[in-house]
Amino acid sequence: MTKNITLALLITIATLGIISCNSDSYEGPIETYSNVAVSSFSLNEDDNILENLDSAYFSIDLANAMIYNADSLPYGTNISKLTVSIVTVETCSKVDLIMPAKNDTINYLTNSTDSVDFSQGPVILHIVSADLSNERKYSVTVNVHQTKPDSLSWSHLASRNLPSLFNPASIQEQKTIEYQGKALCLTRSNDKYCIATTDNPGNENWEKQFIEFSFIPNLKSLSSTSDAIYILDNAGHLYSSHDGYSWSSCNEQWSHIYGGYENILLGAKSSEGKYFHVTYPETTETEINSEFPISGTSQMLLFENKWSSSPQALIIGGKCANGDLTGDTWAYDGSKWGKISNTSIPARQDMTLIPYFSYKTNSDNWNITKYSTLIAMCGKNEADKAVNTVYISYDQGMNWKKADDLMQLPDDIPARYNAQALVYSSTIHSRSSNTWHEYDFKSIPNGWYIVDSFSSRATTQVTEWECPYIYLFGGENSEGQTYNTIWRGVINRLSFKPII
Repeated sequence: MTKNITLALLITIATLGIISCNSDSYEGPIETYSNVAVSSFSLNEDDNILENLDSAYFSIDLANAMIYNADSLPYGTNISKLTVSIVTVETCSKVDLIMPAKNDTINYLTNSTDSVDFSQGPVILHIVSADLSNERKYSVTVNVHQTKPDSLSWSHLASRNLPSLFNPASIQEQKTIEYQGKALCLTRSNDKYCIATTDNPGNENWEKQFIEFSFIPNLKSLSSTSDAIYILDNAGHLYSSHDGYSWSSCNEQWSHIYGGYENILLGAKSSEGKYFHVTYPETTETEINSEFPISGTSQMLLFENKWSSSPQALIIGGKCANGDLTGDTWAYDGSKWGKISNTSIPARQDMTLIPYFSYKTNSDNWNITKYSTLIAMCGKNEADKAVNTVYISYDQGMNWKKADDLMQLPDDIPARYNAQALVYSSTIHSRSSNTWHEYDFKSIPNGWYIVDSFSSRATTQVTEWECPYIYLFGGENSEGQTYNTIWRGVINRLSFKPII
């Protein structure tokens, strides 16, 4: 098996300290370490620990006497019994591996196959030159991800209040949508309404304004197309707006809005005990299949894929005309609806559907592939109780499975239904904010020592990078009370500092 070994050979100029151009400003000899320099460092093959362990790439910083793997090993890798391969530039009289936490030392020259415990922190590599004129101590670190980097754990978890001009305790209802690249959050307190907009929910620049409706709006129905915002009143009459402030009647009466397909609004209406698919502004009514939900569907997602020449819209869950809940995924291709789920989730209504990403690492070459991923979570079950279970699909809604433990919502986020999620990229440059309250994400299992990848992943100082956050708006508990919160989370890999 081919080993990836770093050849960081700045041997002739590997010095400690900086010598001034003014010879009078420095006194004493110049220390060089060419005869105690490390030319390569790698882990030995051990498939019982990790496949292709010997291919992990290690950097050698001769100037600062540090050896480390910039791209951390997978979460859960046991690094307490590793054997290593060390090559020095010149023959040396001593090559010792010192484990300070265990007060133990391995003589590598005589016992090169002895295992080394990197789980208790950095190991000291002590090298003495053949003529005893120089010695050098390197800090050797084997980095392991603190959480599964390819999972969707809510790392960088934080929360803040919903953006509104109302007293936070008085908000009784909310609905958040995306319209023309901006997040739009509508809140209600008694019979008063506030609309807030921003180009990024992670910022603190929400524009807030009270608005007046000439009708009683059903906030749950708030939706958007590419060129308009729509809402139903409490009697099902459809209204439209181009800015969220001024509304006009569409002269239509619907029972439910699914969402926007480009510039077309998709919905349902009832007539003489039957339900029909309808669209706006132009419509042809088609009777709804008995398996198709007529209310309580998730927010609708619109995206393109390689199997279709036109965009595809997706919804999941909801309540059918006979009152039963469904866990199926339905797709709309621009002309008709069809059920696409082979493996469904348990029956739910008012779920949150999120378009996101996942990553798979090829252990043969350590290359990482990005996949489109759907997350479905929260909602109400058949017992009419709010839940917070997370499900995931890697094939655009055709097959679903319950996400693993680290993907599940942390205990800080209680069960809810009728919550909305938006994804926006933000520049990470600080873990604190004036309005966000930070939380710790889920801990690793007991018995493993994991190096903090947030602080150790980058090979040079990185101060900021782009990171796509998930923002979870509002939602209601089982008693129908609105949560006045926005929760922010992110896939672990994307929150790590980039490798330079």
